[in-house]
Amino acid sequence: MKIKMKIKNEKEETETNPRVVSMNGVSGFWKHPRYENCWIYNGRMPTSNCWIYINDNDVQILNVMVYNPEDRKCGFGSQMISDIRLAFPQIHIWVDTWNCSRPFWQKMKLRGMINSIANDYSWPCANTTCTTCHEDRPDYSRRSRFD
Repeated sequence: MKIKMKIKNEKEETETNPRVVSMNGVSGFWKHPRYENCWIYNGRMPTSNCWIYINDNDVQILNVMVYNPEDRKCGFGSQMISDIRLAFPQIHIWVDTWNCSRPFWQKMKLRGMINSIANDYSWPCANTTCTTCHEDRPDYSRRSRFD
């Protein structure tokens, strides 16, 4: 089953960025300049955005970011993922998760916003200050230890 979608150029509506397109009625997508089949969803900027890879039979969401830590756990990420579901209503949407983001994605799966979480194993994020992913991280940083 090949993904069929309506992509509409919104040049008339979005003069600030003529590359912005609408997918199945959801506005705010633009083609990633370096990666094939990759789109950046900026429909919720400046609060949040994400990347999506559109494959023949599925859509992968990645690089999800709610920028201001004070805006996290306020529903902005959920709204963005809901937008992605609206853009791809009948398509299998999946993610890989870090340990620290897994509860969010489990909630999105329960709500029907995504179809699956690909990894069911521990995968610590690259942020070594994240205490969820790096429980054994000392409270002090290396630099402060020697100052």
